[in-house]
Amino acid sequence: MANDNKAQAKVAVVGCGNFSTRSILPNFAFIPSADLVAVCDIVEEKAKQCARRFGARRFYTDIDRMLENEELDGVFIIGPAPMHYELAPKVLSRGIPVYVEKPPAITSQQAKELAELADSKGVFGQVGFMKRFCDVYRMAKEIVSSDEFGRLYFVRCKFAQGPYPSIWGIEQPCKAMLIGQLCHIFDLVRFFCGDVRRLHALYREVTSTQFFFIVNIEFETGILGQLYLSSLDCKQGFRDICEVLELVGYENYVVCEDMLRLYWQGKEEFVTAAPHAGRYLKVFSPTWTGIIDSRRAFGYFNEVEHFVKRCLGEASGGPDLWDGYWSLRIAEAVYESAMSGKAIEMQSC
Repeated sequence: MANDNKAQAKVAVVGCGNFSTRSILPNFAFIPSADLVAVCDIVEEKAKQCARRFGARRFYTDIDRMLENEELDGVFIIGPAPMHYELAPKVLSRGIPVYVEKPPAITSQQAKELAELADSKGVFGQVGFMKRFCDVYRMAKEIVSSDEFGRLYFVRCKFAQGPYPSIWGIEQPCKAMLIGQLCHIFDLVRFFCGDVRRLHALYREVTSTQFFFIVNIEFETGILGQLYLSSLDCKQGFRDICEVLELVGYENYVVCEDMLRLYWQGKEEFVTAAPHAGRYLKVFSPTWTGIIDSRRAFGYFNEVEHFVKRCLGEASGGPDLWDGYWSLRIAEAVYESAMSGKAIEMQSC
């Protein structure tokens, strides 16, 4: 969107598939500080349609040609993890910031290579962990960081869906889910609790695509956690998703349900009429008008805007390539622990 009064970041999007056109590209129309200079896809018709639909000035089928021709402040790479690992170095090597969808690669070693390359070039990379930008999780972060909440002692998270397939050449569906889907959850608990010190995982397989993990975690901060991660509970894989995050302090706790609702039992009771009764909950439960712009509510708009602002030097922080590395380290440690039956010390794995 043109804006003659303020600085704009010249950005390009590589990858014009379903996720890109549903969740990433529509946001640019509402970000005045973003100038969508180009889109790129190896399928020419996709690139052409995206340019026309989302207002990009030019379209390409070759990323090298695009990077050679355009003066860019940032590049979004939206596709499967192997594509992120293959194409992100082309951007970073030119000293251009890059945004990659999650996960940045399919192994922690590959993700580490991307993070180290970004550091060596003095540029940043952002990973699409949109849960950090979700309204409800931002509210929860504000609450648990407050003096009123106090110290966080325990986190529990349930993430359940239907059957999960093998993807990206990862033969075992359970390992594919840890890498391709549950990296979101591993980043989310790090966002609230810090780095993982050690973990121990149990695994039960019902069918090759229907299974669950139970993971006990100790964080470097002293916080303890438990994760229930499952493809067993629900019928359809990516339609039926259940996500619950519980954050427990002293005499108070926060519960986030399905990235939509938040419940906070604070320390103070806000009425005195019935002291024999409880619980006293503060509730956030949005109406449809509050979430009609779902890209904002669930974090997609906010993460895109954050990357654009970072390209302009107007923001800092956010999930970076090192966070992508650590999410994959945790995924690999959960798999190793579940298969071996042993606890894993994160600094030694």
